[in-house]
Amino acid sequence: MNILFVNHSSSLTGATISCYELMMRLGNDFSSIFVTREYGPIIENLSKSGIDSYIIGEKGVLGFYYIWSFLKIIKKHNIKLIHLNTLTPFCKYAAIAGYLQRIPIVWVVRENPLISRSRRLRFWLTALASKIIFVDRDTQEKLIPNERNNVEIIYNGVDINLFKPAQSNFLFNRFNLESNKQLIGYMGLITRRKGIEYLIKALHLVKEKTDAIKLIIIGEYKQNDITYFAEIKRLIKDLSLENDVYFTGLLTDVRDAINSLDLVILPSLEERCSRTLLESLACGKAVIATKVGGNPEIVEDGANGLLVEPENEKQIAQAIIKLLGDHKLRHQMGENGRRKAENKFNMDIHIQKMKKVFCEVLH
Repeated sequence: MNILFVNHSSSLTGATISCYELMMRLGNDFSSIFVTREYGPIIENLSKSGIDSYIIGEKGVLGFYYIWSFLKIIKKHNIKLIHLNTLTPFCKYAAIAGYLQRIPIVWVVRENPLISRSRRLRFWLTALASKIIFVDRDTQEKLIPNERNNVEIIYNGVDINLFKPAQSNFLFNRFNLESNKQLIGYMGLITRRKGIEYLIKALHLVKEKTDAIKLIIIGEYKQNDITYFAEIKRLIKDLSLENDVYFTGLLTDVRDAINSLDLVILPSLEERCSRTLLESLACGKAVIATKVGGNPEIVEDGANGLLVEPENEKQIAQAIIKLLGDHKLRHQMGENGRRKAENKFNMDIHIQKMKKVFCEVLH
C-alpha cells in the first residue's frame, strides 16, 4: 500500500522527525513516498533507507504548480493514501490534489491553533480530510471545539529503547566543565516562540544563590531567527553570563546530551506535543515547562516535573533552585517521567494507533 507523506520541511525538527519515524516503522504492508518543499537531512536519511523523496520548491500562480506536481507523483506511485504531517499551505495543495483523485487524506495538526494561518486553513482541513489527527487535546479544543466523528487525538511517540536513562559525561567533556557543576539544559530550535530569553534571565537570578550551575542550549537557529539569536547573545553578555551559557549547535543525536543534564527546561511561549519533553521524560529527567499548549498534558506538576507561567523568569528560577537543591525529588520525578513515557508516549503505541487510522480510512 503506497502512502504519500507530505511535510513542508525536511530539517531535523520535531514535526519532521515524527514523520520520519512513522515512515520508518510502518512495516512491509505500507510503502512510503516523501514530499517536501526544501532539501534537508531527512531526505538523506530516507535515501539511505531506499525511500523515494521529492522536492517541490516552486508554488506557481495560486499554487497550481504545487497541485500539478502532487498529481504527477500520486499517479506515478499509484498512491492510495495521503498523510499530511502539518497544517501548512504546502500540505493544503497536496490535500487538493488528493481530493481531486478521491484519495483518503489523514491530516495531522501540530500547530498553534490560535494563529491566523491555522484559522485560515481550518476550512480546508475540515473540508478535505478523511481523518484529522491532533497531537494534543488543547489544539483540538481550540481549533475544532465541536465534536466530529473524524477527529482523533494521538500523541507523538518516543522510542523508549533508544531514549532511556544512562550515565553520560558528554557535555562535561565537550565543554571541559568541572565535574561538580550542575547542568541545566534547553533543547530545540533557537527561535522567539521558545522563550529562551526568560530562561537566561532565570539563570541570572539562580546565579545569585549558587555558582555551581551551567546552562547548555542544545539546538540551532535558522536564517530567519538570526536577529533573535543575536538578541540572546547580547542578553547573555549584558548579564555577564558568557562563562555560564554554552551552545552545542545542531546535534543529530541528543541522547548523550540529555543524559548529561541534571534538569531539562522548556520555557516556551507556545508549544504543542513537545518532542523535547517526551525524550527528556524517557531519559528519566525531571523537567520544567511553561503552562502553555500541550505541555500540561505531558508534565504533571509536582509528579514528573514543574509547570510555570510563561514569560516569568522568577518562577523558572524558583523551580530550578527547588529541583537542583533536592536530589531525591528530582530523581523521583525522573522515575515518574520514565514510567509515563513508557505507558503513554511509547513509540510502539503511537505507530499502532496510526496504522489503525490508515486501515480505517482505506476501508
